[in-house]
Formats: sequence, C-alpha cells, structure tokens
Amino acid sequence: MTASEYRYVRAIEQIKREKGRVIMTDIAEKLSFARASVYKKLLSLEQQGIVAKEDGKYVVVTPKGEAEYRDVSELVGICAVMLADNTRLDKKFLGHDAVNMACALSARCKNALIANFRS
Repeated sequence: MTASEYRYVRAIEQIKREKGRVIMTDIAEKLSFARASVYKKLLSLEQQGIVAKEDGKYVVVTPKGEAEYRDVSELVGICAVMLADNTRLDKKFLGHDAVNMACALSARCKNALIANFRS
C-alpha cells in the first residue's frame, strides 16, 4: 500500500466512524482534493480490491483493504517511535513522515521491524 492509498483508506475509516456511511464527496472534503482526483484514486483502489462500492454510491473498505491498512498502521506507529527516538521530535508531529517511511520500506524490512517491535 502506498502512502497515498493509506491516507485514502484512513480518511474513509475516519468518515465511517463519524458518519456511518462514506460517499466520494465526503472523501474529497476530508482530503481537500477535487472530486475528479478522488474518483480516479477510488477506481484504482477498487481495481486493487482495497475498496468497493455498496449500493452504487457508498465507499467501503474491503477485508483485504482493512488487513493492509492494519499492517501499515502498525508499521506507521513503529516508524513514528523510531523517528521520535532518533530526532528528538515529538511523535505527534511525525505522522506524515512516518506514513511515508512505512510505505517506502521493502517487505523484508517491514517484516523485520514488526517482528522486532512485537518481541
């Protein structure tokens, strides 16, 4: 999952918690993106099986998308801690960098970091 895809799924999950159901316009407003850009990204996410449409208009995260989102979220938390420990910056200000870092790592590195932090 790319950083951009992660941010979309995070926005969808946040809107779902707030409103119960998610439509494309909600996502565009949340991310401050043009509806055309959101439409294009949602098509890509749908083709990857990360999101789906319900009743032709509601956007939902699929089980595959939820699993990927959980994995990346765990890694984002790990990266935020590592960045905070090594930069002396407050981890609440490192979210954007932690997402970018987590999504840029190789699968081997991701697995090693998760295994190390779980033990």
